[in-house]
Amino acid sequence: MKKAETLRKIAEEVRTSRRFLISAHENPEGDAIGSVLALQLALNGMGKEAKVLNQDPTPEALRFLPGAGEIIHRAPEGEGFDAAFALDCGDKPRLGVEFTRVQGVGKIINIDHHVSNSHFGDINWVDPKASSTAEMIFELLRVIPVVMNRAIAENIYTGILTDTGSFHYSNTSPRAFAVARKCLLAGVDPWKVAEKIYETQPLARLRLLPLVLETLEAADSGRISFVVVTQRMMKQTGASPALTEDFINFPRSLKGAEVALLFREIEPEKYRVSLRSRGNVDVARVAKEFQGGGHPSAAGCTVEGNLDKVRALVLKRVKAAL
Repeated sequence: MKKAETLRKIAEEVRTSRRFLISAHENPEGDAIGSVLALQLALNGMGKEAKVLNQDPTPEALRFLPGAGEIIHRAPEGEGFDAAFALDCGDKPRLGVEFTRVQGVGKIINIDHHVSNSHFGDINWVDPKASSTAEMIFELLRVIPVVMNRAIAENIYTGILTDTGSFHYSNTSPRAFAVARKCLLAGVDPWKVAEKIYETQPLARLRLLPLVLETLEAADSGRISFVVVTQRMMKQTGASPALTEDFINFPRSLKGAEVALLFREIEPEKYRVSLRSRGNVDVARVAKEFQGGGHPSAAGCTVEGNLDKVRALVLKRVKAAL
């Protein structure tokens, strides 16, 4: 199905339905939160009923966003929905257990920009060329159409800003800048957003960072760099998993490193692995070998085993891809 036809089909579902559930992937970051909130505000503004269900808490740095306080984290009891939007989520299980407990969700509308998306929805709009899912939500709102106010724009801008690494990453495009410009024209203050996200850090995060940096290592003549976050570190500092967001940028910045890894202990014998590439290695293909996915330059997966085993397995695959 062509993009224009898909957008028209989604817009028709919005116009003819009344009650919507909106969800994003587990452990949501800026693009996921910005996308679900922008869509919820837009639907509510149309007189629709829309609820955002995210399995995990909103990261502290993103709680300033308009609508963030209305996100629920448990499946609403006794409620059904005409349709459900799955945003920024590559595979249905990543929506979380709470999503599966919702009694009825009607059609699932899957909107995502990850090339590894499994097209699990009844309607699928997957655009790997988009900088972010937030950019895609902006495009959808123009088709419906919805007039973008400051609150919607602030969420869309945040999604684009964070997923492009403050417009540093290779997914930064003329389109991303054009949408960001539209957001500023709608009233977004870029300094306010940047200050909230990047310059207001919890003490626990700053205490955790030096412990993580102590684990920094380089392999394969410096072409691979990695750090480790353990449950013990987080317990010691009072940090949550959300506070490790962007820690991978430290090994990524190591001179000569082509691939950066972050191993975060989820529970004993299980690690969440984040992978970043400078462009020469498709880390999404590496992640896929462990039932993960993402983008060629940014991906993730979950691997079971003790740290030595997990590290050895992932390093072996990365070295083979170099």
